[in-house]
Amino acid sequence: MLCGCQTAEPRLDTEGIELPETWGMLNWMDVLHVTQDDNNQANLSRGERWRQFQEIDPVFWKLWSEDILRAGPANDSATVDVIDLFMREMRPMLEAIDTTSGSPAILSREQKRLEDAFKRVHQLQPHLALPRIVWMPSGFNYAIYPEGPILAVGLDWFMGATHPLHQELPPARFPAYRLARMRPDLMASSAFRGWALVAHQGAMGPDGNMADQLIYWGKIMTMVQRCFPDDEPWQLMDWTAEEWQWAVANERLIWRELQPQDVMFHGIPRDVSRWFQEGPFTRAGALPQDCPDRLGVFMGWRIMEAYRGAHRDMDHSTYMATTSAPEILRTYRP
Repeated sequence: MLCGCQTAEPRLDTEGIELPETWGMLNWMDVLHVTQDDNNQANLSRGERWRQFQEIDPVFWKLWSEDILRAGPANDSATVDVIDLFMREMRPMLEAIDTTSGSPAILSREQKRLEDAFKRVHQLQPHLALPRIVWMPSGFNYAIYPEGPILAVGLDWFMGATHPLHQELPPARFPAYRLARMRPDLMASSAFRGWALVAHQGAMGPDGNMADQLIYWGKIMTMVQRCFPDDEPWQLMDWTAEEWQWAVANERLIWRELQPQDVMFHGIPRDVSRWFQEGPFTRAGALPQDCPDRLGVFMGWRIMEAYRGAHRDMDHSTYMATTSAPEILRTYRP
């Protein structure tokens, strides 16, 4: 049995929970299928097709055309010509999306998982603004793009670890460890975690040192687990079960690398970031190369799980606002 990070907090029920009217989901692939239809292109001018994009979702159209694809200004109808070129050049990717991450069965499943997660976080933080979800092709530019009222999910990043198109991606940008995580079953949890990190930036401690980073990530991961109670902990880390087992079995070894005062409170930013970066392994201290990456996230999760266990009566808002490292670290015993 694989142990660790199994919360004892009560399960948050989603039955009968209503999300705010501002929340919703949009499949941008459906929009593209309509706007790129042969009849649509033949019968509508460039300006008319540009207005279609503007009318469907002007906020996301601006993000997608200007920031995600960098196709051109959202207020310039000529940008539609660049979108047409994108659609022609990326046709294999778009067709692959339709049969993998964007297929009705997979997308319906991940939409339900993500909706339930937001229903749970809405109970924990009822005044927190929730985003509109947009499922999109990103041209392999962004897996997750949380910006203001939008949480965009790049369907091209989740077509399957062994999909032939993923294997053709440049290894410098898409090394093996990244390709292994480009799976459709990780879409919902990855999207929620990416949004949570941005939405809760105020939960970071004032110094941004190792202790603050551990506590911040730990708060995020305990919340992610509450919102995805049926997921295994290694899935929420984008790890394999074997990587999780290594971390649990070697928790004391990892802690010995972290606990010195000069590491915990006076670390060089570059050295701190190594504990939280994606990679083939965690390149920090004397950790062996067979360890999984982002062990700082794992340890932060363990630390905040211990703190939560010692303060079960604390409400969620107070818990998320807590940043006192000495107080929190006192509750942790590896």
